[in-house]
Amino acid sequence: MTYRTACIALALLCALPAGAGVYKWKDKDGRIHYSDKAPAEVKADTVRARISSIKGPAVVSDFTPKAAEASTGHTKVRLFTTQACGYCKKAKAFLNARGTPYEELDVEASPAAHDEYRALGGRGVPVILVGSKRMNGFSQAPLESMLQQAGL
Repeated sequence: MTYRTACIALALLCALPAGAGVYKWKDKDGRIHYSDKAPAEVKADTVRARISSIKGPAVVSDFTPKAAEASTGHTKVRLFTTQACGYCKKAKAFLNARGTPYEELDVEASPAAHDEYRALGGRGVPVILVGSKRMNGFSQAPLESMLQQAGL
């Protein structure tokens, strides 16, 4: 792949969050092309952006839960993940070992989960919601503290 092609591909991938679809196909000479419109004459694949894992220390902040959860007083643990995220797997293993029920929302597999993740301003996974707290990333001790504060 040439430097120019790589730059064009990167620019197109960066445009994905703006809502434009990106298509990839090979021409008759075997060259790879990217465009926001699928060509009529060849089969093009849709390019999906991958969501990265949050690297570095986990960050805990205040969060306003959904009105339905706040009104019932029932705290749910919600975990926004992707299949390839190692930190997501560690968070799930921790919650499972602790016996804490949680709702997993795979932001790459579920359009509804992806929309909710974007509405939260998600910029990486995992994003963990517990009561009125939010953790971006995963760290066991702060998550334990969040769970205890929520009575879980």
